[in-house]
Amino acid sequence: MEPFIYESGEFRIELKNDPHLAGEIEFLRSIAKPGMNVLDVGLHRGVTTVALAKSVALAGHVYAFEPVPEFYNAVRENLSRNQVKNVDVFDLALSDQKERLRFYKRGGGSGIVPGKNAEVLTVKATTMADFVARQDLDEIDLLSMDCEGSELRVFQGAGDLLRKQAPQIFCEIHHGFLGSLGKSAGDVAEYLEGFGYRVQPLSVEALDAKPALEECSHIYARKSHLWKTIEELEGKIRDLKGRMPAHSIKTSMIQELEKLEKQIKEKKEKSS
Repeated sequence: MEPFIYESGEFRIELKNDPHLAGEIEFLRSIAKPGMNVLDVGLHRGVTTVALAKSVALAGHVYAFEPVPEFYNAVRENLSRNQVKNVDVFDLALSDQKERLRFYKRGGGSGIVPGKNAEVLTVKATTMADFVARQDLDEIDLLSMDCEGSELRVFQGAGDLLRKQAPQIFCEIHHGFLGSLGKSAGDVAEYLEGFGYRVQPLSVEALDAKPALEECSHIYARKSHLWKTIEELEGKIRDLKGRMPAHSIKTSMIQELEKLEKQIKEKKEKSS
């Protein structure tokens, strides 16, 4: 596993020879800002982890996940080598439920899709929503993901986070691995759109290009401010209904409820 010193001459040469990695770093630098809290999922040797840590600076923090022991140890070594202090690394996979997963390690990659001559590992997995709740993290700004087929499962385990905190998302799409599991990039996009996200297909080797979803290397997704407002209004309605007395409902509460529901209808019409 190659060690690296971020922004060294040797590393710049590596990026010049690897347009895929260079494009990932360029895009992450454009969206990761000082003070952000980030979840980085699937680390390999930690290049994106270090890039994110440098971008969010000491005012921000990166929570990083890598279940394969060889990669986990390499990430920790590279974080130390680059004197990064604002990252916590967890030897966990993320999925749609808390479980023990069979992982297949092949070369520099790993995931839940079986492969010939792959090393088989059993790893511990949790959900993104459970992790955020247990860590009491009430402000996650960005998700960076490279999950080799688990993209949809990871998002399915992040429902509350996607709904309430609406982080930006930068996710590599492994079309072949998704297909092996009977899923597609379209399924991933549709799931995120159900939370009010707008999904933009990307090609990190040509960031100015506009690839089709079926041909993209990554997706970038974020919620519009309008959808955030809608979800805030829906939360107010749930709270109001919870405070309504069982047998006698005040006219003022009914009027307030009707007003909120009218606002939601109008905003949903504007967003469509």
